[in-house]
Amino acid sequence: MKQGRTLPDLAEELRRQADAKRDILAPAEQIRLTTDGTTRLSLFGSNTEAERYEVSDLAHGQIADYAGIPKLFYDRLRADGDMRSLLHVARDWEMFEDTPLFDVLVSHLLKKKSGERRLVRTLDGKARAFLSDSYCVDLDNFDIFRMAAAAIERAGLGPEHVVSCEVTEKRLYLKVVSPKLEAAVRPENLHAGSGMLREPQVVQAGFVLSNSETGQGALSVRQVVYKLLCTNLWIQEETTRQRHVGRALQSDDAGGIYRDDTRLADAQARLLRIRDHVAEALDEARFRSLVARMQETAGIRIEGGVETVVESASQRLGLSATEKDRVLAHLIEGVDLSLWGLSNAVTAAAQEAASYDRATEIEAIGGRFFSMSDAQLRDLALGRP
Repeated sequence: MKQGRTLPDLAEELRRQADAKRDILAPAEQIRLTTDGTTRLSLFGSNTEAERYEVSDLAHGQIADYAGIPKLFYDRLRADGDMRSLLHVARDWEMFEDTPLFDVLVSHLLKKKSGERRLVRTLDGKARAFLSDSYCVDLDNFDIFRMAAAAIERAGLGPEHVVSCEVTEKRLYLKVVSPKLEAAVRPENLHAGSGMLREPQVVQAGFVLSNSETGQGALSVRQVVYKLLCTNLWIQEETTRQRHVGRALQSDDAGGIYRDDTRLADAQARLLRIRDHVAEALDEARFRSLVARMQETAGIRIEGGVETVVESASQRLGLSATEKDRVLAHLIEGVDLSLWGLSNAVTAAAQEAASYDRATEIEAIGGRFFSMSDAQLRDLALGRP
């Protein structure tokens, strides 16, 4: 499991972001992109002076999608703003001599969206997200963090049970483990001479809460299983999720968002449901059922060649070439040639991921082993595509 911030650091950063961020509701035709070394998003309202923001990579992807520009083309256009190398035009081409084609094209396509509005979410002088005007802005990371803290306390847990936490450009994460729910998985397919590795491997129940303020996913609480020996973490499919969709937002003359009583009450109700979601994720019957499935995978030996099985599993599960190599190394090092051993190798590789977001995705990939059908597990063990 990849480590992020300390819990106090996370709380402080969420409080800072809550004070620093700003949401603007803007007519699409008043939005422009300008490139001068750095791409900036400009909002032209009733004021003579436009507001300008740097644009995050995430927001660039959302702008490309909204404008209907294929992302690969959009990125190439950003990198080569006048497109001379792509269009192979004459050296004296002067059609857009003073304005990069990227600016002209994107701004023109946004202008064609006249009558539509977009929610621009900003933080620290940067446009971090470019979203629909019906996006729910009231599921705030700091409010969710505070409600999650109350839910953790209600479950009889404390700050020491938050084993990892982080806030990234995409999401907020809280990973919590309960020592009250504990079981063991006994390896069945170890190499001879594996010694203490043959001892039962203790696992505990827990949950991961995640939320995105930038359109990268719903507020969700998912069941996890945590292995004490090596801190591997398996994330299960979503237990509950609350989408960031609501009524169309209303703004004042400056583009600020009105937060009326109805919307605030709805947001509060969603936050209160977090404690119910946490209780569901920590349900003992669900935990015991999941551990039983883990034990079943410990009894399924890898029958195909190890490299073939890892290659097939990586393609099936969406792992990169680098991630595949890490999984293979961990599988060989772990000496457990079963599907339980393979799932351990996957979640061990998560600790080496380049980002916290990707590490969490790989932990969820490792958790997929236990929701596969028996036939799918057999194919996996044989290295079938």
